[in-house]
Amino acid sequence: MTTTFPEEAKNFRVLGHDATAGWGGGSIVEINKGYAYVGGVGSASFNGPEGFTVHDVRDPRNPHKVAEVKSPPGVHSHKLRVVDGDILYVNSERLAGDVGRNARTGLFLFDISKGGEPKQIGFYDTPGTGPHRFGVDNKRKLAFLPNNAPGWNKRVIWTLDIKDPLKPEILSQWGLPWMKADGDGETGDAAPHEEAITLHGPPVIRGNRMYCAWWGGGISIIDCSDLRNMKLVGHLSWAPPFPGSNHTCWPLGDRPYLICTDEARGKQKYWDAQFMWVIDARKEDKLIPIATFMPDREKYYDRPGRYGAHNILENLPAQGPWKDLVFLTYFNAGLRAVNVSDPFNPKEVGCYVPALENGRPAVQSNDIGSDEHGRLYLIDRAGAGMHILEYTG
Repeated sequence: MTTTFPEEAKNFRVLGHDATAGWGGGSIVEINKGYAYVGGVGSASFNGPEGFTVHDVRDPRNPHKVAEVKSPPGVHSHKLRVVDGDILYVNSERLAGDVGRNARTGLFLFDISKGGEPKQIGFYDTPGTGPHRFGVDNKRKLAFLPNNAPGWNKRVIWTLDIKDPLKPEILSQWGLPWMKADGDGETGDAAPHEEAITLHGPPVIRGNRMYCAWWGGGISIIDCSDLRNMKLVGHLSWAPPFPGSNHTCWPLGDRPYLICTDEARGKQKYWDAQFMWVIDARKEDKLIPIATFMPDREKYYDRPGRYGAHNILENLPAQGPWKDLVFLTYFNAGLRAVNVSDPFNPKEVGCYVPALENGRPAVQSNDIGSDEHGRLYLIDRAGAGMHILEYTG
């Protein structure tokens, strides 16, 4: 018997839906000049192609696919970022096993000046397995790649100068001190999943500090006043006793607190782990967890699919109507809006969980993006595509 659950909405209004985003199974979304670019999760945990889709969202009530770009054989292209409004970076990550043996790893560079007509105009090569969840800071003209590098074990931070987005230049390659290796170092995936120390990303800069999560290796605060000579100033790991999978570490506005997520694992559920943390960073060399958040376990834990956190809307402003809000994707518990005005006591103030219907295996809300109008774009990786939402709380 097929499992179904009705849609849930509290303080969210659905404006539009496009089930074709990411061929149904999306990973990440970027909005630029009325178009949504959606990386497809591909073969990682879905049955869609590798690559990305493009959607006209100028009328949010009538979103529709206008282009799709499929990746070469052996390449996983599920992460993308807009650079300066006219360039799109898309990762070229090697698929595991023989299928990815000959893959070219790095970044595809696309011209998106014509919106729905992306055109590849370059490629930036990187070694190893290629970049995973990378970031772009358009204000500072920087890109941050989690990528392998000689002399380091697993993925470390590549900080790139992208003043000329077609010719990125390496400013530094930096990892935690204990990731240093003799010789080339270890590449490959984060295995074993809960122990491997590898940058997940993306790092983010506030002032002269860089913040990032290291999968099985905790979170860190880095002095980045000199990007060519960065220094570790704070580190915290809670694995063990928790199973790790540190995904996101983001500063909360201009306050001395961090919002962190541990990604729910695909093959094992945890009743008491893989949630959102609030970390007190008032003393950078003594980071302390002060609160956690998870939705109603009794309600969602036994539903199909992963139960646990994934990512947040990567914008925690110091001012404005959202300055106290975290928009958090929680896989089978959908999207949660969490008020952190009191960081010691986070409170849920809204949620949106797409209906589970039409034979789909699960709700798996994977990521969330926004546009200049304050609309939210919720991406599902298990067949539901993209929901365009308005927060009404």
